[in-house]
Amino acid sequence: MKSLFFVFCFIFASLLVHGQIRSKDTLKLIDAESKKPIANAILITKHHQVYQSNLDGDLLFGKKFKDSLTIKAAFYQDVNCLYQKQDTIFLKPSSSPKILGNKEKNKLDSLILKASLLKFKSRVVERTKIDPQNDSLIFDLRKSSEYKKYKGSTDQVIIDQIDINGFDQIDYNVIRQNIVSYNLFQNKINFLKDKIYSALGSTRYRAYQFYTLHQDERQTILFYKSRQSRYAWQGLIFINNKTDAIENYTMSFDAEYQLYFMSTFESFNQFPLSQELYIRPGYGGEKLSFFGGTIKLGEIQQSSFTDQPQAYLSHLRVYDDISDLDETTDNTIVQTKFYSGKPKEINLWQNIAYEFMTEAPKSGEYVSDYVSNNNLSSRLRRRNAFKRGFFPINFADVDLKRLVKLNNYEGFRFGLGFQTNSRFSDRFRLGTYVAYGTKDASFKHGFSGGALLNKETNTWLNVDYAQDINEVGTNKYMTDQRAYSLFEPRLVNITYFYKYKTVGLDIQHNFSPKIMTELRFERSEIEQTRPYQFESSDGILKDYKLSTAKFGLRWTPNSTHLSIDDRVFLQSENSPTISAQVEQSFSDVFKSDLNFTKVSAKFDYIYQHINNHTSELNLEGNIGFGDLPITHAFHALPNSPNKEKIVNRFSVAGVKSFETMYFNEFFSSRQATLHFKHYFPSYRINRFMAPQLVLISRHAVGDFSDQFKHQEIEFNTIDKVYNEAAVEVNNVLFGFGLSLAYRYGAYHLPTFEDNVSFKFTFYLKL
Repeated sequence: MKSLFFVFCFIFASLLVHGQIRSKDTLKLIDAESKKPIANAILITKHHQVYQSNLDGDLLFGKKFKDSLTIKAAFYQDVNCLYQKQDTIFLKPSSSPKILGNKEKNKLDSLILKASLLKFKSRVVERTKIDPQNDSLIFDLRKSSEYKKYKGSTDQVIIDQIDINGFDQIDYNVIRQNIVSYNLFQNKINFLKDKIYSALGSTRYRAYQFYTLHQDERQTILFYKSRQSRYAWQGLIFINNKTDAIENYTMSFDAEYQLYFMSTFESFNQFPLSQELYIRPGYGGEKLSFFGGTIKLGEIQQSSFTDQPQAYLSHLRVYDDISDLDETTDNTIVQTKFYSGKPKEINLWQNIAYEFMTEAPKSGEYVSDYVSNNNLSSRLRRRNAFKRGFFPINFADVDLKRLVKLNNYEGFRFGLGFQTNSRFSDRFRLGTYVAYGTKDASFKHGFSGGALLNKETNTWLNVDYAQDINEVGTNKYMTDQRAYSLFEPRLVNITYFYKYKTVGLDIQHNFSPKIMTELRFERSEIEQTRPYQFESSDGILKDYKLSTAKFGLRWTPNSTHLSIDDRVFLQSENSPTISAQVEQSFSDVFKSDLNFTKVSAKFDYIYQHINNHTSELNLEGNIGFGDLPITHAFHALPNSPNKEKIVNRFSVAGVKSFETMYFNEFFSSRQATLHFKHYFPSYRINRFMAPQLVLISRHAVGDFSDQFKHQEIEFNTIDKVYNEAAVEVNNVLFGFGLSLAYRYGAYHLPTFEDNVSFKFTFYLKL
């Protein structure tokens, strides 16, 4: 009975707001001056029935009213009238409505707190349709799942049935898509690819201004709108004064695209009943699609104006069989879980007494033909692999990072690398590569193999061998996620490398989905590429052997994950990210020559401001002691070619490098670096031009113990603070932009242009 009551309440609430499904009568609200439709207005009848206008300014209802009606809209004069079929009412602008006072804010805060702290579990059934009108290519996604909400913003979703019209198999990247957030009380909720501040979240008063639109003994209706004039987010919150509960929450957006969202809540326990979402094209300029890319299926609007028919997204999620969550439930490690499969329980859909849910999917033949003829499943797999720098060919992926590179030691480096994928095996992987440098006229090569020991903890045992070169002073974190870029800016100008032959054995293990670790044992032979000798405890060495053990850890406390068949995948990585690594070289182990220790840690944090500005902070510290050769010391990622004229130093700016610091200018056995970037909102001109201003401040400090031990080489230390300020204008055209940086402070050089770096930037979203 409780379930049926919830469904009845949901249908009733839906009829109030979206009567277009069954209604025939319409009252249209228009701004008397701009002639634009007015959304988020309310109509109140003599019997206290309330209706809300949609994005078209339409008030929709299913019967005629003979009594007087009151129409209220924020920033407009109230209107009292009698209803006449097909009436259009013009509302005149007025002064601002009553801003929410402290007493009203305290009440709203208490209601939100009460609802946000609920712990419950529910059977959830949802459906998403993207209909391009005048076209048979209808995207139709159905899911059923069990949802558990814990205190705070933690939740768990176990999807036991999922189906997309036209697909025989469900891809992982389809499963990970979340049309709209389940939990509306977290700080941000997502609609497709966008994350929007929630008016029910902790930053609601910073993001939105609240007003009292209507209040009587039965109900209070609040209107809110974004405090930033350039953002068109607004909506209503309906509060039941008798039960002291939030009944409805709506959000709307009318800009690049048009969106209307409504969530209904049960008035006694504050359990959610339903969530409805409607999206349609706005005035363009932004790609909006379920799959993204050039895939037509699931596309709402393109990134430029075309004559293609418009598409409309309709999404409905219904919560059923809701009950309290057991207090003893262990939620210390909660992750989103998905198990894919076709919907089998036909009655599950028929029991939801709502036409949108119960109607059978339209014939999937046309969609199936499109999926088959366009090889859509393979295209999706290739596109997702390409983002990581791979191109799938049957059971192996081509490593795009190894194809072509350029640096001052090898000249052009041509290579080819392969790595097996899941089509080869889910439990074993093999990889190999070969490369050739045109300047040093030598081949490099390597191979690797791995075995999956535990799916749930993503535990891999790997072995590898490589004969290659590496940059002197570089410090790579084993647990860093693989990054791919069409350009590797610093690589072009690097001049100082060392050769190595390495055999390695490592174990990767996740103690939890948020804690990634790796333990590696390595035996290396190091050979110099230029004159250098190191005075160790046992004598002077030019080339040397190392036996090392490394342990790395990466913690992403706010990340979300999903599990498919007991395999855990990263769904969304949110700030901060904390990494740490320790490396120990043992002398006299497998004839190793040196004994030293290296410890590194870094903290990466991205903060999204209310006004859509973004601040990024990167803090890193490194220390080494013992017999530490220059090859394994630290540099601060310099990126300025060693050339006199500024025009000759024109190249590509890096992502986290010092643009005015010359290559091989500084080395350290202990150092700390700080990078701060502030991104202003981009100004979109068209699909090819969206310039964005970025202000940057970089700082480094360090020292080198026993610098005299490093012979036949000269370098400086940064025992005073190195300072650099920069400004970038990115994405001016086709992803290209400009960067201007200036060196100041203790290491300012006498000649002005030696302190200046002028380069271009390249940021391309793949």
